[in-house]
Amino acid sequence: MNVNVHDVKVRQILRRSYELDTERYAIGIEIQPYKLTGVVVGSDGVVLARSRRHLTVMESAEVVKRVADLADDLVDDRLGCAFPRSRVCVGVQVGGPVDPDTGTVLHLVNGPDDHRHEKPPPYEWEDVPLGAELASRLGCATSVENDAHAFAAYEQSLGVGRVGTTFGVVLIRDGVGAGMVVRGEPLSAPVEFGHLQVWPRGRICDCGMRGCIESQVGNRALTAVVKERTGRELDGLEAAIALADSDDAQAREAVAAFRKAGTSIARGIATLLTLFGPTHVVVYAAQDLIGGEPGHRAASAFLHAMRKFPAYTFQISRDCQIVTKPLDAVRGAHGAALIALRSCLGIRLRPP
Repeated sequence: MNVNVHDVKVRQILRRSYELDTERYAIGIEIQPYKLTGVVVGSDGVVLARSRRHLTVMESAEVVKRVADLADDLVDDRLGCAFPRSRVCVGVQVGGPVDPDTGTVLHLVNGPDDHRHEKPPPYEWEDVPLGAELASRLGCATSVENDAHAFAAYEQSLGVGRVGTTFGVVLIRDGVGAGMVVRGEPLSAPVEFGHLQVWPRGRICDCGMRGCIESQVGNRALTAVVKERTGRELDGLEAAIALADSDDAQAREAVAAFRKAGTSIARGIATLLTLFGPTHVVVYAAQDLIGGEPGHRAASAFLHAMRKFPAYTFQISRDCQIVTKPLDAVRGAHGAALIALRSCLGIRLRPP
């Protein structure tokens, strides 16, 4: 088939003119310990470009600068330097409590990434006006959300929201978070899922309370619990999983830690079911924790215990499907962009 090169160039010029005159976009950025993931999303919700960068420090001022640089580069590379900033918005998500109305990160504290042997120092943010600082640097509207809420936004448009209007998302990383969508509306109130008390005489959590979900689950807690039960020095969650899956004499004790972690999540899911009645709960976690293949005793114990949630649920609320998915930073950034489209530009995507 002959293609008229002139016609192709004309169509490209017309398309570019249309973009400059009418199209709107969102930049979504996920902030994780010592790394950033960014995407460009069109008004139809489709990811058009993505980028990842490592951070050497996590002081808030430096992170704001690096987030702004990443957003600028994504806009310039994908949309062009001349694209009007009035039709671009930026959504950022972090793994801690935020005030989405003001764009303030209320508290963000974390240790180094479990998978690194040369561990960088921990950090702590309090009342950081992330949204305002980014808006000032970038000259465009911004939104700031919790990471679990961003994953819930992704699921609403591109995941279980296609088959249900009320569902939950549980996010297992260094800690544990949750987001809810109820009858098609995101629950804007903070859901401190990780600090539900599910073991009245349980282990002391990092928050100071006793028996929280996060006293047993999350990369930090699970590693610490396996250390306590086995007396072994472990370099993060991967080492704890490897011990549980091995033929070591302490493997049984390690497996017991993963079983109790699964029970902790099950009791938390039961609370979500009793309060909101979701038809689905999506659990995002490391692949090694939710794989469950033969011989993977840690994952099998965790999943088997987690799926016993009906034992802790009001009986008419037990009809719920648990969906497990491996963590994907692009989905988190994508969800942040979808939230920005809705809150900054009024573009509300509906599941197809």
